[in-house]
Amino acid sequence: MRATGDATMVVGTPMNRVEGVEKVTGQAIYTADVVVPGITYAVLVQSEIPHGTVTADSLRASTERALAAPGVLHVLTPLNSPALHAPPRQMSDDLPLERRPPLSDLTVQHVGQHMALVVADTLENATAAAASFELVYERAQPQLSARDVLGDADGFGIGDGAVRHGVYQPDHFVKLEEEKLQDSRGAADEPLGAARVSATYTTPLNTHYPIELSATVAQWDDDVLTVHDTTRWITGERMALAAYLGIPEAKIRILSPLVGGAFGSKSFLWMHVALCAVAARDVGRPVKLVLTRDQMFSSTGHRPRTEQHLSLVADDAAHILSTEQHTLTETSTVAHFCEPVGLSARFLYDSPRLVVSHTVARINHPTPCFMRGPGEAPGLFALEVAMDELAYASNVDPMELRLRNGTDRDQASGKPWSGKHLRECYLQGAERFGWDERPMAPRSLHRDGLRVGWGMATATYPGRRMPASCRVTTDATGRVRFASATHEVGTGVRTVMTQLAADAAGLDVDDVGFDSGDSLFPDAPYSGASQTTATVGSAVYEAATEWRRRLDDMGGRLDRLTAGQLETLTFITTSEGAAEGGATSQSFGAHFCEVTVDEEIGRVSVTRWVAMMDCGRVLNPKLARNQVMGGITFGLGMALLEQVPYDVHTAQLIGEYYLPTHADRPEFDIGFVDVPDYGLDPVGVRGIGEIGTCGVPAAISNAIFHATGKRLRDLPITLEQLMTPFDADGGTP
Repeated sequence: MRATGDATMVVGTPMNRVEGVEKVTGQAIYTADVVVPGITYAVLVQSEIPHGTVTADSLRASTERALAAPGVLHVLTPLNSPALHAPPRQMSDDLPLERRPPLSDLTVQHVGQHMALVVADTLENATAAAASFELVYERAQPQLSARDVLGDADGFGIGDGAVRHGVYQPDHFVKLEEEKLQDSRGAADEPLGAARVSATYTTPLNTHYPIELSATVAQWDDDVLTVHDTTRWITGERMALAAYLGIPEAKIRILSPLVGGAFGSKSFLWMHVALCAVAARDVGRPVKLVLTRDQMFSSTGHRPRTEQHLSLVADDAAHILSTEQHTLTETSTVAHFCEPVGLSARFLYDSPRLVVSHTVARINHPTPCFMRGPGEAPGLFALEVAMDELAYASNVDPMELRLRNGTDRDQASGKPWSGKHLRECYLQGAERFGWDERPMAPRSLHRDGLRVGWGMATATYPGRRMPASCRVTTDATGRVRFASATHEVGTGVRTVMTQLAADAAGLDVDDVGFDSGDSLFPDAPYSGASQTTATVGSAVYEAATEWRRRLDDMGGRLDRLTAGQLETLTFITTSEGAAEGGATSQSFGAHFCEVTVDEEIGRVSVTRWVAMMDCGRVLNPKLARNQVMGGITFGLGMALLEQVPYDVHTAQLIGEYYLPTHADRPEFDIGFVDVPDYGLDPVGVRGIGEIGTCGVPAAISNAIFHATGKRLRDLPITLEQLMTPFDADGGTP
């Protein structure tokens, strides 16, 4: 054991992942790897139409046929499923948790809705029996886009039941009352100004596409339910599952040892988990359900489409006078979710006049949810491309325009920032990139017969912190383990928590362990919104600090303690969330990118990337850099490749979903300002996971404009767009 403050402190060093060896050697256990004695296998049957009613006769006939198939143990349908309860309103009103329990009636609200669950002795038998279903539907006219809903004469915001139609305008984002989705400040009328940009920007339906498929294993021991699940919110899933099943939370244990990617898709309970639990109770044996890749598109969320109209007005000195961002987006008929694309416009640039609105249309499509950089990723695409357009309208360098319009406080609340070093991100990033050599005029740079373009954009994402608890356990060997009901989603949570605990407790890192992924551990919130290090890290830091204080009070030597004294070093601490009324915490950054464009075949390659990030204290530079690289790659896919292909008439999936590969990877130069922000938490950190994506599609679009002179405002940017003739102003004729 070492003393606190030694030169061997591990926080701030590029330590390898503590579970890295297990992952690369295949020893790591994910949900689908869990082996339970007596396991059975479940397969979903899903709807093939977007709206209508399934006939009871076809369900009965299909069920009888499936039950007669080899190895089938049970078939669950709306005709025999136990009645499940609706979730509590505090969860469904603000989170994308479906109001209508699964298999609760015969109506169909979207393609891919769960219609039955087949359980058999083997996966092959369950799959064959599920394939034998032949469902008959009484079809109804679906509404498959926001424009369909807006064109409906039936009205605004129809219904208050489990299934709802029409459009509505939510006040705030999830449970964050201060993050207003409708906001208006300054003069009622838009000023004339010297330069004006007014355009519409669109983003498509994206899906998370994690490597690990969603999987669930449910097992009952008398009246106690144990669920292994690919989830990033084990305590929230326990709460929601208890509500659906109508049993106490104390009777449910959720285990999620490792999560193989999520990007938002595993942030809360999905309907297949509840069905798996019901089926396990019915058959009296454990049931395993692993979704197929196709089922992931309709069963675990997606990023909804957005249509954003954005207007910017500036004076003759390129100071912004007015900002407007109006968004039309979509949700399902059975759940609430609003993609909060206008939040960044409320504070990122100084704007005396600001108007932001969000309109949500309920369509016959699966429920959308958070996706990496929710709101900021699609919202900054529109805002940052519009800023590039304003720079050209004002004849000012795009980075200079951003520098002129920076703010020293949060305009939305009037509060100061707990820490902001965006100017340093701009200047240091520009120097590393060589931005001062960039000619202003589009189509000025060439290399090897290709057009070359340089673009940049601002990145931002909130710094968040919620309450969390941590347990410390000390054994006679001197091993100290910390535990919290959080998750390892591939970002290195276990590693940085081990680093924090070791340094705060004054221990060698080899003498410290961190456990997660079990709802029996002390409570922690969902692993999302880039808050886990600030949230759980604060609890770990406080627990380790208290552990060290107690040890010092007993003489400072673990090897001399009695059994009773060791018990004193086993306890639970709770860390509160962000302080009420304090400064506003926000992470910032700047992206600079180079693209090459082959105009003859419409091919874009992102060749070079510089990113400078202001995310507070960097606990592990290796993992932090890895996170930003991953976020940029994620944003590259959003910009150039990703859109869910489906038939606009039937809503059926068609084609492939394309993702970036290593061949699409640019040369990365990632840097951090690395100034601790103790206004948010005692560790001095802000989130890193989301911000890497934010601003990336805009930087790419701006670079393509610089290379070609063509202004592209619709994602993804495809070869068809690049090969379409355009006029001198960059628009298509």
